[in-house]
Amino acid sequence: MGQASKLFNGNTDQTLIGRVTPTTEQREFLQQQWNDLADHLKQALAKHGYTISTWLQGSYKYATLIKPVHLGEEYDVDVGLYFEWNDDQDAEPTPKQLRDWVQAELLEYEKACEELKKVEVPPKERCSRASYIQQFHIDTPVYHLNTDSDVRRLACLSGKWEHSDPKKLYKWFKEAVSGDDRDQLRRLVRYLKAWAAVSFDDAPGSRPSSIFLTVIATEAYQDLWAQRLLGLADDDALLAVIKKMHDRLFDDRKVENPVDKNEDLNRMTAEAWDGFLPRLAALQDIAERAGDAKDEASAALIWSEAFSFLMPLPETDQVEIVDEGSGRAVMQLPEIEVKVCTGTPPRPVATYRNEVPGVAKDCMLSFAIVNPHVVPEFATVEWTVRNEGQEADQRSDLGHRRVGMRLLSVEEHTAYVGRHFMDCVVRLNGQVYAVRRVPVTIRDVQHVARNPPRPPYTKLRSLFRRRR
Repeated sequence: MGQASKLFNGNTDQTLIGRVTPTTEQREFLQQQWNDLADHLKQALAKHGYTISTWLQGSYKYATLIKPVHLGEEYDVDVGLYFEWNDDQDAEPTPKQLRDWVQAELLEYEKACEELKKVEVPPKERCSRASYIQQFHIDTPVYHLNTDSDVRRLACLSGKWEHSDPKKLYKWFKEAVSGDDRDQLRRLVRYLKAWAAVSFDDAPGSRPSSIFLTVIATEAYQDLWAQRLLGLADDDALLAVIKKMHDRLFDDRKVENPVDKNEDLNRMTAEAWDGFLPRLAALQDIAERAGDAKDEASAALIWSEAFSFLMPLPETDQVEIVDEGSGRAVMQLPEIEVKVCTGTPPRPVATYRNEVPGVAKDCMLSFAIVNPHVVPEFATVEWTVRNEGQEADQRSDLGHRRVGMRLLSVEEHTAYVGRHFMDCVVRLNGQVYAVRRVPVTIRDVQHVARNPPRPPYTKLRSLFRRRR
């Protein structure tokens, strides 16, 4: 079992799968909204004389949907609309007609639905999009369903039909593995989507699509049948899948649709592909180093290179890195002073050391290493915010990270009630030298809570292994 398995999917307060998976309430809210939209469209479009059916598809259907991880991002839900007719139809509508009918009814629905923010105009080539106030959108691809042959065609805005059968692909995915293996596969796909969500901010064109990751992860996981018989922890399974993905994609970029061999699911341009491969190679390097880690803290810190603020760290407020040979600390832990300011202009109201036991919303926090002499020359300092709680979830703000050469101070703003962390990690030549976790408890009050009880955190020791 991998050292970080509990932090991926274990019985702890914070896990990677828990941080990226929508809550039951969030899923139920999305379901209600798409049901309302689907009911409206089926009724409104019936006037054109065709039987209309709908089918939920995409990540929600596959149970691999992840939360939006950056402020301002949205959930993506896909609801297919199917116009049904058979081979005896004398005349049939064109793809453009179907798309125009659906777009017109979406614009009418926008006038009546208070939760709907806007319908995108013009629509996309393969779907229309309705964006909602509460940070999600519903895409509505339009299909012709031949009731004689059970064949589906996607209506494109450019006027062409595109062979596409999302139902057939979903059936392939569902039958790929079964039982507990299917549950684990779904978690692995979510982990890969989380990696893609945070690792391509500077190269969005190279970010792999959801269906690309789903298919290639599924085929890699199927090949692990022998290891699965013995049981695989999630971090071990992810490492094995990443290795297979790496070897396959560096050999051949093509990813065939498993139910339509004529379709290549890899739609990246050559330039985008050149941006994707180095990130995949880096992911494999991270996974292999995490697999070799000797303790949970080391493994979690290495995995955080791939998952950033999404990867939880052990429940502690400091990690002392000790040399494997001598047993001595590699460096003294950084001491972090936190100044709290409020108002306009800002006025200081409190100062803390290594924790903020209680602070109001809408305050400015200044974090600074007050013993900078312990930070090695040329070391990088990472400041990672890991947000927790319902308010941060609702705003899709799970955290962020800043990195700089001897970046000794940063400022943050308190926005969400709950207990959060500012994690300060010092690295030299890519290796972790020290970690200080600063818990920050934000309360919905207008004053700073001075002396609430301190949680019983501990110091963890982690082995430092020099790279050969």
